[in-house]
Amino acid sequence: MFKIKYTREKAGITQEKLAEKVGISRIYLNELENGRKKNPSFNLLKKIAKALEVKISDLLEEEDESA
Repeated sequence: MFKIKYTREKAGITQEKLAEKVGISRIYLNELENGRKKNPSFNLLKKIAKALEVKISDLLEEEDESA
């Protein structure tokens, strides 16, 4: 899973603005943020990270090691 929504909100950017910067629809971004779309391309993650001024690793949730 990804922390796109958390990172976007922390940066104070709307879905509309981020989607525009990255070149995707707001609906697709919403689906990524809410887990309805689960496998964005590496290139898309790179674009999102760049737009949010973070590293790609900042968008990744840490795995729960207790599972």
